Amino acid sequence: MKNSIKIIITVALVGIMAGALALQLRHSQQAKLKEAIDAQAPINITVESLNIIPQQISKIFSIQGITQPFQEVVVASEATGKISQLFIKQGDVVKAGAPLCRVDIKLKEIELKSATVQLEKAKRDYEKFVALQAASNISATEVESAHVQMMQWSYNVQSIEQQIKESTVCAPFQGMIIEKAVDVGGYLQVGTPVATLVNVQKLKALVWLNEGSVSNVRINDDVRIQLDAMPNVPIHGKIKFINPKASDAGKFQVMIEFDNTMHARAGMSLRAFFNDQKTSDVLMIPKTALVLNSEIPAVFVIENNKARLQPIALGNSRLDQIEVIKGLSVNTTIVSKGVENVIEGQIVNIANSKH
Repeated sequence: MKNSIKIIITVALVGIMAGALALQLRHSQQAKLKEAIDAQAPINITVESLNIIPQQISKIFSIQGITQPFQEVVVASEATGKISQLFIKQGDVVKAGAPLCRVDIKLKEIELKSATVQLEKAKRDYEKFVALQAASNISATEVESAHVQMMQWSYNVQSIEQQIKESTVCAPFQGMIIEKAVDVGGYLQVGTPVATLVNVQKLKALVWLNEGSVSNVRINDDVRIQLDAMPNVPIHGKIKFINPKASDAGKFQVMIEFDNTMHARAGMSLRAFFNDQKTSDVLMIPKTALVLNSEIPAVFVIENNKARLQPIALGNSRLDQIEVIKGLSVNTTIVSKGVENVIEGQIVNIANSKH
């Protein structure tokens, strides 16, 4: 019995001593760890910091629309006569001033020769009458009559020359012939349609905004355009016209011009993205500040020269920046560049500080 009690007491004493030893060892390890952390020297790495301040950001809204040709016109004849030459076909691309068709000018050329002969005779008569007047052999009335006759034939010659010039119908601007309305042998009157010409080197984007949206856009504002048929092609246009009068549906037409370098076609559907003039204060950080190996979005906040991992909630992205809607406050300093070299609790040197 006494031996059993001795064994129990001995085991208990051994356990107490072992526990005390383990506790002492843990305290010793923690003290050494604390000394190691406290003694850590700053690490010379390329780290930039950013002091978070609110930024005024314009909100973006978008609306559906459609493309239209920059220019479109039905080219009509200014002359009368039978078409003798046709220089175009549907689909041709023509330069400004290029001939489209020409009417027969044989009779006009004969008229011009006759009128020119009469003009030369009238000039000689006038010169003769002026000389006779100088010798007091003719009255001033006769001289004036000769001058009027000469001027009438001069105007007649100019009129015929203009008619011959107008006998050739020309393109008013560079573009494509999308419809040909005449053929050789056809007869033209003044105003007869010859062809439909469109200019698609530029395009117009037409959208219709409600009164709340149209009040926040201005002439020459930049607008981003996305064609439904080419969603990955970046297009930048400018507002060139805002209709001051609403449609029957209460919408205001807005016209945006853009260079058609992507060879889009008129009539394509699109979406136009506008920057609202109304701004709001938001916290924006560079995307380089995000800790990519974190399970949730996070950044390193710098406190007393030490890096602390801070979870955040993200909002909209704008180019190389992203909005922080939760987790950071104004005037917080974060690591903006070099996060891949930083670990939790590390002392860092700030190479460059930004605001």
